Amino acid sequence: MPDTFNTESKILIRSQWSKKIIKYINKRLNSKLVYLGLPSPEAEDIMEWIEYIDEIVAFQCRKYPEPSNASQSTEEVEKLQNKLSELERKKIISNFIVYDGYIEEVLLNGKDNAGIKFELNNLIHIFNLDFCNSITSPMEIVNKNGDIEEVYKFDAVKILLQLQDLIKVNPKKFVMFLTVKASYDGKELENFNKTDAYHTEISKLTKSEKRTRFLRLYIIKTLKNYFEYNGFIPEFLPVIEYLGVNEHKLLHFTIIGIAKTEKTGSAPSFQDFSKLIHQKFITIVNSEFKIKEIKEINEFDIETDPVRSLANSKSFKKLWQN
Repeated sequence: MPDTFNTESKILIRSQWSKKIIKYINKRLNSKLVYLGLPSPEAEDIMEWIEYIDEIVAFQCRKYPEPSNASQSTEEVEKLQNKLSELERKKIISNFIVYDGYIEEVLLNGKDNAGIKFELNNLIHIFNLDFCNSITSPMEIVNKNGDIEEVYKFDAVKILLQLQDLIKVNPKKFVMFLTVKASYDGKELENFNKTDAYHTEISKLTKSEKRTRFLRLYIIKTLKNYFEYNGFIPEFLPVIEYLGVNEHKLLHFTIIGIAKTEKTGSAPSFQDFSKLIHQKFITIVNSEFKIKEIKEINEFDIETDPVRSLANSKSFKKLWQN
């Protein structure tokens, strides 16, 4: 495991993409925000956005990527707890909790490795799901019955949206940042449709470019279904493709969510799905966001400024102005 995942590209995304969106949301909601995420023990993302955050719900595993074990040191968990405790003591934040364990196991078991019950009582405004590996990589956990069970990151996302929907607070407006490795092992995608026109279209690309677009399609389609089923209207901003530690290709997704106003039925969508999956990617060149151009297929131009991209979206214009 590397000492840090805090590369120059990640710092740029955190400070020049995510922070601008968070600042804009903070201004629109006219209040500080509640954060839920997977910070490192140094809490770099929290410290970058701290002027806009009031409460923190964090998850910290003991020894990544090994399965949780009672014999493992709690040093990393305690380091994050001490960092956030200092922020609370200085009255920079009003409240925090650090759950000991991987987010998948804590949410599926309803408690962390220290036996602390997982509860979500406040509306979350910032979900920062910075997964270090593939979205399709399963994790083995010991479930409530004492049995070994495979769980997936999307299981955690599904539960978070279900809990967000249950919270009796309005309006429900939030942003979800999702970072994953641009790879998959295939197991979770076995039944995913590979015969439509889009798959035929991207088949002419190199293996790497084809994999990236297939994964984007899968993630957008899955998240779109989860959001809408739980009563949230999703707005997907352009996807950032960049190189992380050891030159691993990563994808950074930004999804803006707002609860639908109707009492019944699934949430409507304001984005054309075909246009969405045919967008160009944003990439990082010389510490700047650039549009990635490829010649083999036709893709739509996108906005590289995150605030303009958000402010010009249909769902924002219709539902975030109030």
